[in-house]
Amino acid sequence: MPPSASRGSIGALRRFKCLNTSLQPRSFSTTSSLCSIGPENPKFIEIPTTLQPQVAPKRVIKGVLPPPRNLFPNRAADKTTPKYFQKTTPEPRHANPPANDYVAWKQEMAETRRRNLKEGLVELRTRKTSQDGLVAGRSALKSAKRERRVYRPQREDERLTGSTITAAMRQLQRGALPDPQRDTRVAEKRARVAVKEAEKEESRRAALHTLYMNARTFITTEEKLDERIEEIFIDKPFQSESRSIWDAKGAPKTVQDMLSTINHSQKSAVLYGRGPAQITGERIKKIAEELTGGKMD
Repeated sequence: MPPSASRGSIGALRRFKCLNTSLQPRSFSTTSSLCSIGPENPKFIEIPTTLQPQVAPKRVIKGVLPPPRNLFPNRAADKTTPKYFQKTTPEPRHANPPANDYVAWKQEMAETRRRNLKEGLVELRTRKTSQDGLVAGRSALKSAKRERRVYRPQREDERLTGSTITAAMRQLQRGALPDPQRDTRVAEKRARVAVKEAEKEESRRAALHTLYMNARTFITTEEKLDERIEEIFIDKPFQSESRSIWDAKGAPKTVQDMLSTINHSQKSAVLYGRGPAQITGERIKKIAEELTGGKMD
């Protein structure tokens, strides 16, 4: 560590100071003197900063500008024609000389407004035409550039360095694969569709015929409705004293009863000795319905 300078040596240095100079003495430090910065300044207290400069804050602009109005829509009439100016800013009917300075000033202001409106519309129309031309030109250039890139031929380096494409993959890229059995499959599908349509048509015809046969008992008038109500809603609906339809007409047939009738294995002697006439009649009725193609009573 070097030895510290004594007070005598420092005082000797002061004798060599130039007394006629007007320059302020410059210190060896690179920092600014705090004497030139007041306490109200934010830089009065030194705060270390980063090496990277700070991002400038986003300016807050108060208020929102409205969108510009379209003065020249596509379906509107031309606003730069003399006919439009004649309707919008008509000239005075009687060109009388002004009576005083105020009337002259009013006439001059009216003429200024008419002239400003005409010049403004013409300039705005010219600006819009030029701007539309620039936009259309840029769009055409972009479209042409895209078309050239899309339909340009394959480069030689891409062809030489590209992967090998087999014949099957090339066929897939060109379109659908050939199907030699297509006509046969299409004919079979058409036949199946025709059969299903015929079945649907037959089912609809049978349903219509059944509706026609059942329409005999439909209630279509108020008199028939009253008669049916009087017939059903009586004090004693059954011949016996029973209040239940199961007691009056018996319980409904079960699956076992139906199988016993078909197999002719009823437990009751009356039913067992009745014979197959009833079953045969029902079967003949179904056969007749199938042959005639409709419901039978």
